[in-house]
Amino acid sequence: MKFNYGKIFLLGFGFFGVSVIWTVYNAFVPLFLANRFGLSPILIGFFMTLDNIAALFIQPPVGAWSDRLRTPIGRRMPFILIGAPIGALVFGLIPLAAVLPLFVACTSTLLLSMAFWRTPVVALMPDITPSQFRSQAQRHHQLDGRRRHDHRLPGGQHLVRD
Repeated sequence: MKFNYGKIFLLGFGFFGVSVIWTVYNAFVPLFLANRFGLSPILIGFFMTLDNIAALFIQPPVGAWSDRLRTPIGRRMPFILIGAPIGALVFGLIPLAAVLPLFVACTSTLLLSMAFWRTPVVALMPDITPSQFRSQAQRHHQLDGRRRHDHRLPGGQHLVRD
């Protein structure tokens, strides 16, 4: 088996999606919580740690589950095909949530869906790359994801109005 840059390039979109969502989430959710809902800094800080708490309890079991799962589309793809679209949908709804309960529902669903598909998307690269090419593949995977991320980050400024 040889190194397949095309597969690694496509897989980089998963890393790109994770990076963009968390960058925009961490930049703008505190602003929404403070400016739209008037939450105190302590509550905002607590709210912003919930993604780490979700990741701590969800990602390890999901990773172990995806290691054992066998389906016609692979071990990792069911998690990605379920979690990524749900995350993308609720991510788009977060700025539109005008009441706090809806905002919390959207962000909670995002946190859960991201924790559900992040570990499988990271574990997919070693699955599709021969062991002698994994270091090279990891380098391309990370650089491609960062390059895409860095070019789109300035667009986030249009999500929040003064």
